[in-house]
Amino acid sequence: MQRREYGQKLATALFETEDAIDAALEKAAHLIAAMSSVRRENGLSAVLGSHAMTGVTGSVRALGEARDQIVSAHHALQTAAPQVGLGKIVMQGTGAGKPDERMPGPTGLKVAA
Repeated sequence: MQRREYGQKLATALFETEDAIDAALEKAAHLIAAMSSVRRENGLSAVLGSHAMTGVTGSVRALGEARDQIVSAHHALQTAAPQVGLGKIVMQGTGAGKPDERMPGPTGLKVAA
């Protein structure tokens, strides 16, 4: 396997993982919204399903942490690429460009519990 091929294989797996985590976050957020709206629409006590809601919000927190970790892995792979001869090669991904690294990103954002 050529360097470009294994680089693309790793990049594809990385991008798919990033997308899967984001999709899981979207699904979990939808579940939270559905649980809340069903409870309110039916006049049910907030006590009902409280443990389930805690479980779902905990999963969102864990998914947020997983997203941070995969982004860290992305940066680590990007740093390692030149060491295996993949320095200036652009890998095909999701089509979403990377943010300008000179621009400051959001700070102080936390996943809501």
